[in-house]
Amino acid sequence: MKKMMNQVSPFSSMLRKTFDSALEYLLYTEYRFLGGKRVVKMIVNDVKGLIDQFFPDNLEVGQVIWPAVSVDESQEQHKKIEDHKIIPVRLNLVTREDMEKLEKKVKKTEIEKARAVRLFNEAYEQGALLTQADVVVLLGKSIPTVSKYVQQYQNEHDEVLPTRGNIHDIGPGITHKGIIVRKKLEKKSTSQIAKETNHSPEAVDRYIRDYGRVKMLIGKRMTVEEISYATGISRGVVEQYRELHKLENDINSDKKE
Repeated sequence: MKKMMNQVSPFSSMLRKTFDSALEYLLYTEYRFLGGKRVVKMIVNDVKGLIDQFFPDNLEVGQVIWPAVSVDESQEQHKKIEDHKIIPVRLNLVTREDMEKLEKKVKKTEIEKARAVRLFNEAYEQGALLTQADVVVLLGKSIPTVSKYVQQYQNEHDEVLPTRGNIHDIGPGITHKGIIVRKKLEKKSTSQIAKETNHSPEAVDRYIRDYGRVKMLIGKRMTVEEISYATGISRGVVEQYRELHKLENDINSDKKE
């Protein structure tokens, strides 16, 4: 009787013919993995987790999974993409609202701009950042077109979109710096500006300090090129800060009158 209870069912091995066991075998035999079984099982679970994230089976119509850089990554312009933490995000590429706008004959450019804004925000809400190049591929538009949508939206709403260029301060985009400084000229606090622009308080303070440096050198009658060379700030940003300085002077003049 005891012998019969200890007998192994001829079907029990079927339960172990799984993806997990196949991956464990691969690590042990093909890659000569030296870790113990517990470590291998942890690796297998991590791999399965990535598969679930990148290849979910519950996507809705109009949704896509897209790899994006984590918002918590360091702000290094020359860091290889392979050295970044990549997060797969679920994006609503086409929505019912998009189709309703088409039916109502809303301008195509307005629909596309709204879609671009939605994609940037959806990725950010999931802890990741899209570049303008990401949205170019997703929407099938050119880089100048997507860049125009971003700048138009930011100017119209006085709001900084959470693009990777804006949040990680990389790439050619400079509009967000001007928006931040302009909010400071409106006497808003650093914490309030940080919240409104999706930036850290440290980044906000850095832009404001840069503006102060540029303003001081403008007072010394230095040219844009000279200020750019002296501060290490790009010419485009210096020119934008110079325009803001003129605006600040106009505001102060009006107050005196």
